Amino acid sequence: MSNNKRILKLGFLGLGQATSKLLDRRHEIDGLPYKITAAADLRPHARDAFVREFGGQAFDSAEALCRDGDIDVVYVATPAEFHREHVEIAARHGRHVVCEKPMALSIEDCEAMIAACDKAGVKLLAGHTHSFDAPIREMRRIIRSGEIGDLVMLNTWNFNDFNHRGRLLHELRTTHGPILNQGPHQVDVVRQLGGGMIRKVMAKPIRDSLSQAEGGYICFLEFESGVPATLVYDGRSQFDTSELFWWTSEGGLHRPPSTNAKARKAYSEWRSLDETGLAAALEQDKEAGRYGAVIHSVDKEAGIPPHQPFFGLTVVSCDHGTMRQSQNGILIYGDGGPREIVLERSLRGRAAELSEMYRGIVEGKPIFHDGRWAMATLEVCQAIIDSARESREIAMTRQVSTND
Repeated sequence: MSNNKRILKLGFLGLGQATSKLLDRRHEIDGLPYKITAAADLRPHARDAFVREFGGQAFDSAEALCRDGDIDVVYVATPAEFHREHVEIAARHGRHVVCEKPMALSIEDCEAMIAACDKAGVKLLAGHTHSFDAPIREMRRIIRSGEIGDLVMLNTWNFNDFNHRGRLLHELRTTHGPILNQGPHQVDVVRQLGGGMIRKVMAKPIRDSLSQAEGGYICFLEFESGVPATLVYDGRSQFDTSELFWWTSEGGLHRPPSTNAKARKAYSEWRSLDETGLAAALEQDKEAGRYGAVIHSVDKEAGIPPHQPFFGLTVVSCDHGTMRQSQNGILIYGDGGPREIVLERSLRGRAAELSEMYRGIVEGKPIFHDGRWAMATLEVCQAIIDSARESREIAMTRQVSTND
């Protein structure tokens, strides 16, 4: 990093699990031109831990952080129901914003957030999604190049233990299980590969009897181009799609084959408790993953990963070939048999988001994953819910195309 490169000051609003994941993997952002200078959280011990580790400022409210913090960029990692309020506060104080997924819980909130940032002249980037992953970006490049013909179909499936990771019951209800929490990953990936413009959505959620929330969904969508796609998600700790790709985890590490069984067993034991005991057990498990916890369970994805990240199995069908991920890149199946394109390790996840935000602020480049892109992704996720409720196909009206 050049010594004269501008350094942006970064503040975290919410020291929960999302922030904890980023800080556990700080090796991924150490080379980026950012300095972590401030944070806000309701938990005093989290604030104390932040000051000890970073020597920065700590606040107990969003207003105080955005008003008084020595920051250029606010990373909003609070619960989704507070995203609109917190983004509007940041914009009012002239802070650029990175907002965790889902961007909000309604299209109306998204529109208000976009308007607030536009009015204030600040950048709004929405994440975190796997559309930043190198294999997804490479498959998009190949689609655009026409190397293996026109895109004809997209399919993506992910089966894991999402519903049984100790999430608070109100959190699962608020996000409709994985639909608004994990759905943005799948929708972003498919939208990026297909060019962004989805015409219609038809979907049906499935229910998880253990968590008593939506456990996943099956979704059929069609792009304006006529290309169809299916999205399947099942977070009920039964089948694990990692079995199909060398037990590679979401972050590119080894995923123990026993992961699902252990999660389901632990959750079953929690569900046998009375209401008070269940709430306490879930809160304790949730707290263990937050930054500054007395007993902090280090993120199992925190090591330097040997492989590319995987978010389930994504298969891209074109006229003259079909693509999917390998451990180290992508595989292309065609007339000559399968061939692998090995990809270099690159910025991923939240580090890639921060890099894109930097280019937007300092170099004036357009932000690809901006508020309008995220609103279009939420529109599809919301349509998964509405389609089931109304037993009909839902037309999209707020889609935006990729700018590549």
